[in-house]
Amino acid sequence: MSDWKALARLALRGALETRRRGQVPKDAPVCVFDLAERLGLEVRFCFGNSFEGMYAKGSDVILVPSLRPPGRQAFTAGHEMGHWHFGHGSRIDALPEFTPDEQSDPDEWVANLFGAYLLMPSWAVDASFKRRGSNPVTCNPAELYAVACELGVGYETLIQHLRWSLRLITPARASDLIHTTPKAIREGIIGNVASKHLVLADAAWVTGNIDLQVGHTALLPAGVVLEGAEVSVLADLPAGRLVQGQRPGIARAFLEGGAWAKFLRVSRADFEGRSLYRHLGDPDVD
Repeated sequence: MSDWKALARLALRGALETRRRGQVPKDAPVCVFDLAERLGLEVRFCFGNSFEGMYAKGSDVILVPSLRPPGRQAFTAGHEMGHWHFGHGSRIDALPEFTPDEQSDPDEWVANLFGAYLLMPSWAVDASFKRRGSNPVTCNPAELYAVACELGVGYETLIQHLRWSLRLITPARASDLIHTTPKAIREGIIGNVASKHLVLADAAWVTGNIDLQVGHTALLPAGVVLEGAEVSVLADLPAGRLVQGQRPGIARAFLEGGAWAKFLRVSRADFEGRSLYRHLGDPDVD
C-alpha cells in the first residue's frame, strides 16, 4: 500500500513550489489557466465532456473539456498540472476521490491533491473566509459558495477539500452543506433569473479578475459602475447588482471613490481553443 500521508505532503510541497514559481502568494486565489501559461504550459479547451482532462507529456499541453462547469475545468487543469509537475506520463483522466483506497492509483491521487492544494491552500481558504467575517464551521451555504467562486472552484469541490484534505469540517457538516445545492443557492440570491452559472463577487473579493462566459451572471457590490459592452446590468437586487456576460472581451467594474475595482473577463460560451485567447473580442458575437 502506498504511504498516502507522504504523498499528501508531496502534493502540498509541489503545489506551493508551483505557486512560488508563478509568483503567486500562498494566501491568494489563483487563475490556474493564467498560471499554466506563465509556467510554459499550454491549456486548450476542446469540445465535449466525455473525459475529465488530458496531459500530453513532451508537448506540455493540457486538454480541458469545454462543456464542463467552470469550477470543474479549473480543478481539471490543476490536476493535469500535477502530472506535469511530477513528471508523470501522458494521461487521459477521470478525477479520483479525495480519499484513497486500495485500488487508487498513487499518481492520480497525488495529482488530485496537487490540484486541490494549488487552488485551495489552507492560507488562501482561511483568508477568503476571514475577509467575509466567517469560517467553514459556521458559515451558511451562500458564504461558502462565495469563497468557492473567489477561489475558482466548484461548491462541492471546496466542501470535499475542507473535509478530506484540510480536515476543517466534520463529515456531518460536509453532508449538511452538500444538501444545499448550488442551484438552490443561486435561486435564493437572484430568484428565478435564468443562469447556468452565477459568480458571487462581493466586496470581500480583493484579488484577481472575475471570469465569465457569455450568458453567465455575476452578482457584484451594489452601485457598481460598468465600463465596456462585454457585460450588462440585468437587475439591482437587495444583495447587489446582477450583471451578465454579453460578448467576449474585458470590461471593468468599480465603485465610486476607488473602494473596489475589478476587470471582468468574458469568454465565448463553451469556448474551444487555447486558454490564452479565451477573452479576446469576437466580431462574430454581437
